[in-house]
Amino acid sequence: MAVKSTKPRVIVAGGGPVGLYTAHALAKANIDYVVLEQNPEIIRLRGAGIVLLPNTMRLLDQLGLCKPVEELGTEINSKVNSMQDGRLLTQFRLFEPLQEAFAYPTYGFSRRDLIRILYEALPERESRIKTKARIVDIETHDSGVRVRLEDGSIEEGSLIIGVDGVHSKTREIMRKLIRESSGSKGEEDAYPMLASYKGVFGRAPCRPDVTKGTFYESHGTGLGSQVINGKEFLYYAFFIQLPTPTTARRRFTRQDLEEEVKKLSDVHLFPTVKFKDIWSTCDPENDAALVHIEEGFVEKWHHGRIVLLGDAVHKMTPVNGNGLNTGLQSAAVLVNQLHGILSSGSDFTNEALEKAFSTYQATQEESCRKTCDEGQMLTRLITWTTWTGWFFDRFIVPWMNLEEAAKKQIQPKLADAHVLDFVPFESRVGEIPWNRMPKGQA
Repeated sequence: MAVKSTKPRVIVAGGGPVGLYTAHALAKANIDYVVLEQNPEIIRLRGAGIVLLPNTMRLLDQLGLCKPVEELGTEINSKVNSMQDGRLLTQFRLFEPLQEAFAYPTYGFSRRDLIRILYEALPERESRIKTKARIVDIETHDSGVRVRLEDGSIEEGSLIIGVDGVHSKTREIMRKLIRESSGSKGEEDAYPMLASYKGVFGRAPCRPDVTKGTFYESHGTGLGSQVINGKEFLYYAFFIQLPTPTTARRRFTRQDLEEEVKKLSDVHLFPTVKFKDIWSTCDPENDAALVHIEEGFVEKWHHGRIVLLGDAVHKMTPVNGNGLNTGLQSAAVLVNQLHGILSSGSDFTNEALEKAFSTYQATQEESCRKTCDEGQMLTRLITWTTWTGWFFDRFIVPWMNLEEAAKKQIQPKLADAHVLDFVPFESRVGEIPWNRMPKGQA
């Protein structure tokens, strides 16, 4: 049975944080939408931690969602880099200057809690979000799309936003349609996502003997780690270089995870705490996972009435903490374009969508590519993949003024951050003014 709509309707493929933020933005724009999530539940995956930078906190503030994040999150201000035997490399103020500049703190947070906050605050969520909605095909026509689901049902809309992750089904179908439209049906282009690392991600009860508010990172040959000690839990991540990069998908078993954990047991996640002491306190069945960490950048972000967003189009390792933050920025830019079409009295015509999607990609492509490149460089720097990187990290970086270097690199990007340009709100303002405000606001 097809679900039809006579007014402009957006289909959002993917119910992760970026997909749910997109739903909120569409609701604020008064655009009809539905979210399709292939998993049986929205709130899941307890073990993953994330970093919410000031530009993301500002987007959440515009939705009225700062307070629950501030109540649950842990403000982080400084960063400690160490070797995996606990020896200190460097310590500096990384995040506190960002709060001084922009008035929003940086938070260490749970991905699951962010999903829950976004989900519970979404108007009409019971009718707007469909779980167990696995996409199997997308048909496009002059006035819309027909999305066929695994259960045989069909969703109809004006367009589809593929925010369904690194292994995006929407992207796969879009690439097929591009090949068919160019007459190259039998020619498969290269898979855009490559895993050079695998990762162990998880949480454990917080450590009362470790300072809160500090972001800890360990460096070593072929291996790096990050951890934040939160209010209730600590969230950790290991980045393990693969012997050979691969595009193959792999589901690791519980035994694979246990074997990897054994190899990591003597690594100091904190300068004074080994991983084995943390692992012994956690729930490995529910709070830890071993996965491939893909990286990639898609050159074509849209085709016809299909447009990609977030990890589906630009995927980076978590080392620079920008995957989610970048995805939310792109979502705001895209929905601004869609709102602009309808507010001008036009409709979602092929011409209007082509212009909107092209503007969205042109606006975000350079900054997203630069962020991906920075993440790739940082990942390889902290895992000492070259002797020059090892030497630079061990003997040059500790003598650098990292606080000033971070300010010069991060602050201009944050100052230029996007918001929904049609939703007035009272933004916090620090020492550096924001370059963008909602239309009509000074």
